[in-house]
Amino acid sequence: MICIEKIIDSKVLIIDKMGVIHALGRVNNSKYHVKLLLDYLKGNYPSLDITKLKIGSSRNYYGYIFGRLGNIIYFNDVNINGTGMFYFPDNLTEKQINTLNNLDLGNIKVAICYSPYKVKNGIEYRMIGLDGEHSLKEAIDEFMYKESRIRRR
Repeated sequence: MICIEKIIDSKVLIIDKMGVIHALGRVNNSKYHVKLLLDYLKGNYPSLDITKLKIGSSRNYYGYIFGRLGNIIYFNDVNINGTGMFYFPDNLTEKQINTLNNLDLGNIKVAICYSPYKVKNGIEYRMIGLDGEHSLKEAIDEFMYKESRIRRR
């Protein structure tokens, strides 16, 4: 398990299908969140064509790409807007759920983006926690309650 300081100080977290946390960057680093994600994709999915992905691509699009790969991503935006943003894949694995249930973000408030759908100008998500009042546990509980239909692999 990664220590809480490393998680809270990371700019991006990826929770893979096996529930393993990959902490990328540091919140005080000027490197873009998406640059860290591009580097991760290049290193871990070398056969994936990422030529259409670039720094200017929306976070929703990155959330969608990582979700299609079965990964959860977390953008640590606490220093920017006070809320961290999770993007969930369509199906969470038991190991991912276990990791989320044991993840300690301290007092950080989070939002969860889930069930992506295509719109004319890109991708949108259903969301929980945009009010900036949800702890990770509260957001997960609400997500599980609302989305009890979630199929677990």
